[in-house]
Amino acid sequence: MDAGKEKLKALWRDGRSRKIRLSLSLLCAFSFVFTFFIFGPCEIYAQNAQEMPFSFLDLLKVTAGFGVLVFAALFGILLLLRGKIFNFAVSFLFAGTLAGYLQGNFWNTYHGALTGDAVNWTNYQIPMFVNGAAWMLVYAAVFLLLYFSRRLWTKGIRLACVILIGAQLIALVSLTAGSGSARLWKAGRADQGLTTDGIYEVAGGKNVIVFLLDRLDNQYMDAALEKYPELEEGLGGFTYYHDYTGSYANTRPSIAYLLTGVQHDYTVPWEDYFHKAWTEPVYPLLPDIHEAGYRTKVYTDCGYVFGEPQDVSGFVDNVRGIGKKKIKKARLLGSMLDLSMYRYAPESVKPYFQIGTSDLNGIAVTEGGGGENELFAVDDALFWGGYREKGLTVKEEEKGSFLFYHLNGAHDPFTINADAEPIQESGTREGQIVGNFRMIFRYMEELKEKGLYDDATIIITTDHGRPPKATGDLSGISESRVSTLMIKPAGKGAEGPMKISNKQVCQDNLRASLAGYCGLETGGYGRTIESIGENEQMTRTMWMRTEGKGEKKLYTFEIRGDANDFANWKVVGELKMEYTGL
Repeated sequence: MDAGKEKLKALWRDGRSRKIRLSLSLLCAFSFVFTFFIFGPCEIYAQNAQEMPFSFLDLLKVTAGFGVLVFAALFGILLLLRGKIFNFAVSFLFAGTLAGYLQGNFWNTYHGALTGDAVNWTNYQIPMFVNGAAWMLVYAAVFLLLYFSRRLWTKGIRLACVILIGAQLIALVSLTAGSGSARLWKAGRADQGLTTDGIYEVAGGKNVIVFLLDRLDNQYMDAALEKYPELEEGLGGFTYYHDYTGSYANTRPSIAYLLTGVQHDYTVPWEDYFHKAWTEPVYPLLPDIHEAGYRTKVYTDCGYVFGEPQDVSGFVDNVRGIGKKKIKKARLLGSMLDLSMYRYAPESVKPYFQIGTSDLNGIAVTEGGGGENELFAVDDALFWGGYREKGLTVKEEEKGSFLFYHLNGAHDPFTINADAEPIQESGTREGQIVGNFRMIFRYMEELKEKGLYDDATIIITTDHGRPPKATGDLSGISESRVSTLMIKPAGKGAEGPMKISNKQVCQDNLRASLAGYCGLETGGYGRTIESIGENEQMTRTMWMRTEGKGEKKLYTFEIRGDANDFANWKVVGELKMEYTGL
């Protein structure tokens, strides 16, 4: 019994001064908190400020406040410990900090962009094993150093903590006070926003309505039509253009390109591209539609399509002053810490922290909530819940409306089922596609009930097809990717079956057709879909970027003939990318 008590006392016995333990506790606790709870979220924000709906100052207040609490707890606990127990606690905390820093900066495996896509983690078992071994080596090195020389262990931890803190502090100062810091402090502070104003309002005159279902590749569409024949029945009067190509393989900049004709080569920041696209468009489609007397409303992710709302406030009618924002601090903290941990955690733990950019939606809301100043977010369940509650309102005095609805379509995460009902657990791509069509069909039924359907032009389309595979090189773009396009022109009701056209058309043609549907002269917009012959041979261009680790490149494809046959795709250019984002 006495021997046991003596061993317990030995664990607690400590001949070091309180000053030595205090310095170790201070440096170790601070380096841990600064790395994971302050610098990590700040750097992630700085690299992706365009997508953040809240300001950098909001982030600093929340993460710094939480970091102070965590630091106080860790520092206080370490100060209470002594002897070998103190050594073990410090070693464990420091090794985790060092391994996390190495993970975030050197060891991470590419799992795809954080766009909400599901990751097949079983494909990463070997990287997880190797990465776990690397973490164990770091822990082993720290504990072995303690075992062989407590003096070197003390000096080594002090020095390493100072280096970690200093390096990240210098980087943080560079981010917040460097040459590009103006963009950082400006992000998330706009006094205007893309709101839900008029989202369920149609004109008593003509209506041109675009339903954009994200990532709706024609392979996904064909599979849904085959399994659910009622979809084709609901599409009477529509023409399904089965050889329609997009412009890019990602939402950003596909939609902006569709509406402006301005290309992006990924060599300038997104803010610069969007500003140029909307202030110097090649084709001023939305301004022209607005000037023609149409109420022009676009419901999408502002940061992925417009960048700064003030650039389009003169011709997008649901851009409004939003007053003061209310920040949901708990949600902000949770989302940013998830992003930080996803970056710094070992591979085997990352699945627990994976989130998508859509998870940032709803962090910043209009103070008071609701009404015409409510910020819009792409959320199918929310959109459909609002529609079922309110239905469509007809503005009899309006000449026309151009409405552009962005739905999740075939894009992860899948949050609704085939009945358009929200689901708590992860759903399926097919179920969400069908759910979106059921929403559209009900919308069209109400247009019929109000006598507006025949005069309405309805377009069901997408921004892009299936994304490239994350191979890190051109081999990830080894299959054709053809987008979905279905059109019911004005003057046609639901009579007759859905038609299928094999016209070789692209976003450039759709842009010209949209101008024509709104009564504009199309000569300056190029060839419309309707002007192209059914068997006419066309040459189209599409830009696709590599996904994965390695050098980021943007490839230019020239498509001659049927785009569904990848033999007709030819690489005619490549360019190194500088800016990609989340």
